[in-house]
Amino acid sequence: MSIAPSSLVARVSRRELALNRYVWLSTGGMFLVFALATAVIAFLPLDVTRTHLLIFAGILLAVSLTLLRTEPPAIGTIENHIVLACVYVGTAGGMVAFHPGGSAAIGAAMFVGPLTAVRLIDRREITAHYLAATAFLLLPALTGIVDRATVLACLTVIPAMWVLGGTVVVVLEAAEAQGEELEHLVRRDPLTGVGNRRLLSEKLTEEIARHGRVRRPLSVIALDLNGFKALNDTVGHAAGDDLLRDVARALERVARKQDIVVRQGGDEFCVILPDTPFASAESMGNAIRAELAKIDLHGAAVSTGIGVASFPKDAVHGGVLLHVADERLRENKAQMPPAAIPKVDPSDIAGISIYRSA
Repeated sequence: MSIAPSSLVARVSRRELALNRYVWLSTGGMFLVFALATAVIAFLPLDVTRTHLLIFAGILLAVSLTLLRTEPPAIGTIENHIVLACVYVGTAGGMVAFHPGGSAAIGAAMFVGPLTAVRLIDRREITAHYLAATAFLLLPALTGIVDRATVLACLTVIPAMWVLGGTVVVVLEAAEAQGEELEHLVRRDPLTGVGNRRLLSEKLTEEIARHGRVRRPLSVIALDLNGFKALNDTVGHAAGDDLLRDVARALERVARKQDIVVRQGGDEFCVILPDTPFASAESMGNAIRAELAKIDLHGAAVSTGIGVASFPKDAVHGGVLLHVADERLRENKAQMPPAAIPKVDPSDIAGISIYRSA
């Protein structure tokens, strides 16, 4: 199968935005700009404590360089929450460092709302960060560290932070809902609801590029059902379609959140396993076999051949990686006994599926 990148359908996805390298570099660049601005202000003839500002600038610079030199963390990771906390903790620290003109730093709090809305999905987690941000921003005011102007600035900016962040959340959720509909039309198999060949092409190309940067293994599993053509010929395509739907559901039950399940066509399926070495992918293949065996074909369990290939051990190009997996699938099927196909008289099953999920 060819893995040439196909044209993309515009779609908003916070999971993809969180992993987007350019968005991540912009986040690191934001801290860098604040660090440089603070360092410059420290040497201006203003009523500020130069030592405090230079220490604060150094902390911002360290955070910036850390972000710029690392890969963006996925939504749901502790690293992602730490990055978000750095924004409002850093803003509170800036209010103290700029004392008595602490209001000079409060503007950075406006980034809390949009950044949290982009890097989180769960509304409870978003609200928790907004509450934490509110507490940290009010802390210097409640302890009397900052002047009255800074207190007034906090009381103005904090509600604006909530409104701006909430607005971005609503807009992103609506855009994602629309995007999911588009993806189901363009990147999803209409019969089973799992990914199609286009999604396989795009995701495998993206994941290989990402795993190449972080030097992590990536595996793919190729599989097809034993005796599926004979089954279709015996009882008809409607029953075969029902079976394919249940097979897709079984694969999704076994797959982890980060895994990508795809139907390539006919009874051929593929699973992309990010951050997974060859041995773990083989274990996943055994789990898939066990799950498919729960589907009962009138006394005959569903069976499948399995082919596993890993990046970069077996190949560094998506098309070659799939070719290796397909070759191993054929080798695996050649070593298996012929599939047991139930002898069913089509006249006895009119309108009734010939199999049932255990």
